[in-house]
Amino acid sequence: MSSFVLDAYAARGCPVKTFNAFDPTLSHPPLDESLHESFQGGSDFRDAVLSRIARCAGVVDLRGLDAPWEERVDACLAAMGSGAAVVIGGTLPLDLDGHRSGRPDALIRGADTAAGTPGYWPLKVKPYRVREKQTGADQLRTSPLNAPGEVLPLPDLRYRVYREGALLELAHHWRLLESCGFASSEPLGGVVGDDRSHGCDPSITWIDLTHRFIRTYSKTAGHKLRSALERYDHEHRFRVHVAEQALARTGVDDPPPVVRPIRVKECEWCAWWQVCRPQIDDDDLSLRISKAPLDVRELQTLLSLGIRTVAELAEADVELILPDYLPQTGHRDRAEQRLRQAARRARMLASGVDLERVSDEPIGVPRSSVEVDLDIENADDGSVYLWGVLLTDEEGCRYLDFSEFVRTRGEREVALAKRFAQWLLDLAESRPEMLVFHYSDYETVQLRRLAERSGDPTLLAVCDLFRDHFVDLFAYVRDNFVGVDGLGLKMVASRGPGFSWRDEEPGGLNSQTWFNQAVGADSLEERAAARSRVLEYNEDDVRATLAVRNWLTAFDSDSPQEQRVDSSAGR
Repeated sequence: MSSFVLDAYAARGCPVKTFNAFDPTLSHPPLDESLHESFQGGSDFRDAVLSRIARCAGVVDLRGLDAPWEERVDACLAAMGSGAAVVIGGTLPLDLDGHRSGRPDALIRGADTAAGTPGYWPLKVKPYRVREKQTGADQLRTSPLNAPGEVLPLPDLRYRVYREGALLELAHHWRLLESCGFASSEPLGGVVGDDRSHGCDPSITWIDLTHRFIRTYSKTAGHKLRSALERYDHEHRFRVHVAEQALARTGVDDPPPVVRPIRVKECEWCAWWQVCRPQIDDDDLSLRISKAPLDVRELQTLLSLGIRTVAELAEADVELILPDYLPQTGHRDRAEQRLRQAARRARMLASGVDLERVSDEPIGVPRSSVEVDLDIENADDGSVYLWGVLLTDEEGCRYLDFSEFVRTRGEREVALAKRFAQWLLDLAESRPEMLVFHYSDYETVQLRRLAERSGDPTLLAVCDLFRDHFVDLFAYVRDNFVGVDGLGLKMVASRGPGFSWRDEEPGGLNSQTWFNQAVGADSLEERAAARSRVLEYNEDDVRATLAVRNWLTAFDSDSPQEQRVDSSAGR
């Protein structure tokens, strides 16, 4: 039993998955760990980043080494022993005492070990942003991909703590480096996040693995700040315990499993879901409340208070729960608000209500004689290829699109945005009463990104319209309604005014697939059909925004509207 090992993903992953994997009484479904990265769209990004690093001097690239496991380990040890600047795709020796195995994306030569031998830092590549602004922050460092060992300060930025999973993987590989004697004397871990959506080339973000900045639950203090290594050690120890308990099962008079299934994000790509789902009550909180869900600790706290299902939370007295609940959920900001929101959603679900107004004052959505509803579409690399608008004035409503069904990164993306911006500026000049409506801030974020990246005066000028001419409709919905399935445009438009999309599968991710077909399908007919599908979907999005505006305005009219929408509305 002592010889088992866990990979780098185990400490950040679901412990039920670990239990199932080591339970000898279960039939194992086909497992494909690459499915997770594919689900996130990260494989291509990782390959591109590692290929750029591979062009540096002193790199040993072991990705293509087709050899038995022992030879791959020997090759990695030889590369580190020789002091290689970078080792890509190396397989580290097993740490049987620590129950670890691992293959980091890369190892970067850092400060020597305490013994004076070559020391290394682990590196992971992730398809998402890992840093955000914080004035005065000075903990992070960075390196360009063409000089990964050149570590520079990275002021006024901090690591996005909710991307903790990548840190746990780095800590796992750090412990493996320690076990084989190649851990640098400076405990750093590197993440290459995807900054492409901000017009920047990806670079390495270095994190001190001993720096305490991750807020976690503490039985004595409510919450405590811990380092990535401390968080990892705790989670890894628990997974080892879970695996040991699972291995002891025989199928005869076994005690209940030490962990029980809870629906989490990971279930979407986990092959064990078919085993876990039958064990979850159909009314389980983790299964039914999918928007702004409570995390595992919050759910476990409610379970300890005898609340597992939506029906039980709907009937519970939150005021009586809070004294016992809050001391155990101090790791979360706004824990009380999150519980109250979950309880409201539970009551809505129990009553068959999808959308409920929570305000008494007028909603006050501004209106104008010239209105523009705006929605954009982007490719899977983040570039915007379509700016779609619905123009409403005294002549009626008509849909316009500014689009290029080609890969539009770089100058071409800016040129397309400039075409749209010039049209909007001309309209604002001739009709200064114009208002532009968008649902959430994604459109304005993209305009500002392109303006700042290019310095184009037309794009900078259109950004000046944000204050007086742009209206974020989502803010009005958020301040006045709660939705059992969140407040996304499709949920609100379909459940509120009863709007319906022409496409049977509307969605931003699907539109990226259609775009890929529009630019890369084999036949002209397939490309034309995909292009039409994207344009119809975008037109429906802006018409849905108008429908929501009209619906909100009606709440402030003399004719009262129903403020609770049941589950059958709009279907």
